[in-house]
Amino acid sequence: MSQVTRPTQALAMLWCLLVLSLVGCGDNNNHANFDPDKGAHPSDWLPARHAVAAIGHLEDCTPCHGTDFSGGISKVPCTQCHLGNQVDVHPLEWDGRDYALHGQWIRQRVAATGVDPGLLTTGALATTFPDQARAATQSCATGLCHGTDYRGVRNSGPSCFDDQPGVVDSSCHAGNAFSVHPLDWFPARFTVRAGIAMPTILPAHGPYVQTYGANECIIPVCHGNGSPPTINVGAGSTRITGTTPTTPNFQNIGYQGFVGFTTGRIQVTVTNTGRLCAACHT
Repeated sequence: MSQVTRPTQALAMLWCLLVLSLVGCGDNNNHANFDPDKGAHPSDWLPARHAVAAIGHLEDCTPCHGTDFSGGISKVPCTQCHLGNQVDVHPLEWDGRDYALHGQWIRQRVAATGVDPGLLTTGALATTFPDQARAATQSCATGLCHGTDYRGVRNSGPSCFDDQPGVVDSSCHAGNAFSVHPLDWFPARFTVRAGIAMPTILPAHGPYVQTYGANECIIPVCHGNGSPPTINVGAGSTRITGTTPTTPNFQNIGYQGFVGFTTGRIQVTVTNTGRLCAACHT
């Protein structure tokens, strides 16, 4: 009887080893880089390394995180961190137009808390509703995304702040995480400019431009620098498949390894988000 069971046991063990080698949670999964002894990925796996490993090898993650990436045996779904899906860190409706749509997304989330949308005028998120804005963006302000202080995370999300006035692409917001303009421009002043009969930030922008120049303002994603004032970026710019060179603080924050993966992808057009300077200046 023992002569019969030993080959059977050996065959069973062989099948177990084969299954373990195929599930992707062991040493054979070179892309996933999972340490079976520790039962975890390496300590430096997040944020950049997991994205690089997933590029072109996303199927290696399915044995642990599930074929639909909803968690699987790891109980860690991709959407625990990603706002979109397994390859979109940002909401799917942004469709690569991060610069143009992220502000509107924040305002919508703040309005959903009961704030009158009519009150969410320029600068209001930074000066009147900063607490609500922080609550709306808590999934963005993490140590793996844009940083708990919104000043960016190396090899991940860029800083929201402009720490180098006058320097193109040094970052985005000149005020705080929720204000593209300096905070001392608010509250808005009245202007006597013909045809404008309401408070605006127009009186305040002149000295700023005179001091720092207009280079950081007339970039495609803000007030435009061409006709039409648009910029084409890879549709995968916010996904693990690539980060465009237009990402602010790219040399300090953006992960260089992502750039090549936007090549040949569908392009989307991002129109400037600010008013054209030519609307007032002749």
